[in-house]
Parts: sequence; C-alpha cells; structure tokens
Amino acid sequence: MTANVCERLGSTLGELFDCAPMQGHTRIRTPFLYPDGDVIDVFLTERDGVPTVTDYGETMRWLRMQSLAPRRSPKQQRLIEDVCLNHGLELYKGMLTARVPESAAGLAATVMRVAQGSLRVADLWFTMRTR
Repeated sequence: MTANVCERLGSTLGELFDCAPMQGHTRIRTPFLYPDGDVIDVFLTERDGVPTVTDYGETMRWLRMQSLAPRRSPKQQRLIEDVCLNHGLELYKGMLTARVPESAAGLAATVMRVAQGSLRVADLWFTMRTR
C-alpha cells in the first residue's frame, strides 16, 4: 500500500515531497519549513477505515515551545480556528488532521492542505510578544 501511495504522491505533487513508510503509517516530508527552519512532515494513517493526513500534533508542539506562556491567548486560538476553517482541517487533541476524499487527486490536495495549515499555524509565532 505504501509504495502505491508514494507513487501517487510522486506523480501528483512532484519530487519536492518525499514519502517513506514509518511505524505503521506513511511519513510525507514536505518542502515547507517552520519559521526556525525545521521541515514540516505530515503523516498518512488510517482511522476507522478512513485514510487521514495529520501532523501528529507537531505544529502545536512547535508553537507551544516558542513561548513561556502555559496557554495560547484567545486571539491566537481564534486565529488557529480560522486557519482550520480556511484549509478544511480539524484540530483534534492538538493535531491538525484532514480526511482524504475518494477522488483521484484527493490525497495530494489533502497533503497540501495539512502542510499549508501547519505553516499558517506556525506563523502565529510572529504574533507573539517576546519579553
């Protein structure tokens, strides 16, 4: 299954995306970077028989590590909700997730949505006050 998924992604997204099996799911390395230069990875997994793309909470962890504040401000929370709404993502237990539709280009589009959503959420770092 993973080889087929990686072939489909390679033919639709191109060579900038790298795909590899990893402990029961497929890691997709994107060309997008967090503001500190770390690469944004998303993962293809199956939940209740439905293929799902997720960041496994890495984006929210990254954002949390940029501040000493124990919680996000209400404004930051609204901005995260806006990102999820605009990109069609769900924020579930700190993970940005999206279900993969059955269409031919559905997997590639979902990978792009989750990766771009991760990038937008990480960019909220620029709205934080540094003390």
